[in-house]
Amino acid sequence: MKESNFQLIGKPKVNSMSYETNKKFNFTDELPLEISNNVQIIRCEDVHSEEAIVVLEIGIFVSKEFENVPFKISMEIEGHFRWNDILKENEKLLATMLQSNAPAILYGYLRPLITLITVEANMPPLVIPLMNFID
Repeated sequence: MKESNFQLIGKPKVNSMSYETNKKFNFTDELPLEISNNVQIIRCEDVHSEEAIVVLEIGIFVSKEFENVPFKISMEIEGHFRWNDILKENEKLLATMLQSNAPAILYGYLRPLITLITVEANMPPLVIPLMNFID
């Protein structure tokens, strides 16, 4: 096994978090999970820099009417990523790493936070599924 040319530097930082419970929701109703996401890539201004900040925003049930969902969650997390010269010379591969791999890494940090929020809110624990950030 070999270290990746693309690395998360330090720990991700949660920028914002919002949770609201619908106390009137009927849990006997089956409800399909709705997850939305948005990714923002902020490349360092120095052309010679091999670093970027990637921001992942996740929303659960955010586009639904509140009376039809058990809760709404919004969370934004950011990570500082660095890469080596191999990726710097391959802009297409670097773009894939920034647009797909970085959000997938950050998503791995959000999943347990969302589970913890729902458990601590005395709701059934929500373990959100793994996501494909390529498609």
